[in-house]
Amino acid sequence: MTEVFLKLIDQLNSSVIVLLCILFASYWAVYMITKLVTKFAHHETKLVKMDALSDKLIELKTKVDLIYQNTNPNKVVAAFSPIAITPSGQEIANKINAPEIFKKYIGQLLACVDEIAPKNAYDIQAASMTISKEKMMNLLDANEINTIKAEAFAKGLLAEDVMAIFGVLLRDHILAKRGIAVAEVDRQQAPQQTDNTASN
Repeated sequence: MTEVFLKLIDQLNSSVIVLLCILFASYWAVYMITKLVTKFAHHETKLVKMDALSDKLIELKTKVDLIYQNTNPNKVVAAFSPIAITPSGQEIANKINAPEIFKKYIGQLLACVDEIAPKNAYDIQAASMTISKEKMMNLLDANEINTIKAEAFAKGLLAEDVMAIFGVLLRDHILAKRGIAVAEVDRQQAPQQTDNTASN
């Protein structure tokens, strides 16, 4: 058998051997590319599932926040729309001197809102609350942060709860600047609630 194989190789010229090598290499390359495509398709499916999970987590966080706001006896803002500072929130705002802190950082806060480019009163409210809770703390100096944290601790709140006061101040400032009434927040949220109800 070996002799037959060796005689066959002897009879084949070098170009046929090269052709066979190219054929084998092509087969191997196609096989590897197929494996990679399958692997990437699998990863893409996982990424799509992760995106769906991320959306669910955001929805869950929103619902938990609403429950927290509605059950917290010391809440600084009322969870109904349009969001308003509660008497407890007004007391905290006075103690931390919120209007003065707000004036100090208004330029940077407005720049953050401009990046989001909200289209209506409801979007302005949502952007203002997000920026005040997630970005404003990074703007404050150490003394302001300590004052806010001390007041949050004294009232049994999170520092981010106190930051919601600045969200209301920012929303009101932007709405006034654009000549939009705060009541417009309700008018622009109502269709969304109706749509959600209809889809349920």
